[in-house]
Amino acid sequence: MSETGSKTVLTHLADGVFTITLNRPHVLNALTIPMFHELAEAIGQAAAEPLARVVHLRGAGGHFCSGADLGVLAAISGAEQADEVLRVINGFLTQLHHMPKPVVAVIQGAAVGAGLNLALHADFVLAAEEAVLQEPFVHIGLATDFGGTYLLPRLVGMAQAKRLAMLGEKLSGKEAERIGLIYKAVAADALEAEVDRLTAALLRLPKDALQKVKEGIMRSPEMTLEQALAWEKETQPRLIQQPEFQALVKARLKK
Repeated sequence: MSETGSKTVLTHLADGVFTITLNRPHVLNALTIPMFHELAEAIGQAAAEPLARVVHLRGAGGHFCSGADLGVLAAISGAEQADEVLRVINGFLTQLHHMPKPVVAVIQGAAVGAGLNLALHADFVLAAEEAVLQEPFVHIGLATDFGGTYLLPRLVGMAQAKRLAMLGEKLSGKEAERIGLIYKAVAADALEAEVDRLTAALLRLPKDALQKVKEGIMRSPEMTLEQALAWEKETQPRLIQQPEFQALVKARLKK
């Protein structure tokens, strides 16, 4: 077991799970510019850590994240500084989105704006049924960011994406599951048990196969059928040669 991190982004590794925790609970874990750099470091560590099989993304203090700290962002001076901040943000979002390991985001309380879109880059978003999810950018004169313009239409379709981004409506965790925005919503007192169940299921699966399945699914929206078939043709023989596949097949044949 190991635990590292600053006061505002914590990391913890135990039993194959690398946990990244946003840690400004007094402001619902609102994101600051230093946190963007800390997130970039933490996500890079999660990707590179050989003992990490699953990545968890959480918020401290009963909330996930209320979005970017507007007071801090309003103090950005000039295009050059803004460009540098966005370069860091876009870098860690891209790395999180393409993380070769399964990522589970756990939402309690508020997941708003940049905070919600950060969570939506995970492979599985688990939320409390009464959690509050919102894309409020338009209400403060901003465009959807943190990858929301890419994620929303792909997750829920164009009509619901417009509802979320253009109207900025608040959703409960239960409604977010209903429209396909997140993987699952459960009662608040059952959330941690559901996280444990999902994590255990992911840890039981063959690591190389899981990585390739994720890669194929993530690439599929940009591939034609012919390209997808070519990817499968290239990938499957490599997995067949893996000792893990051979052992699993032998075990099944013995049953």
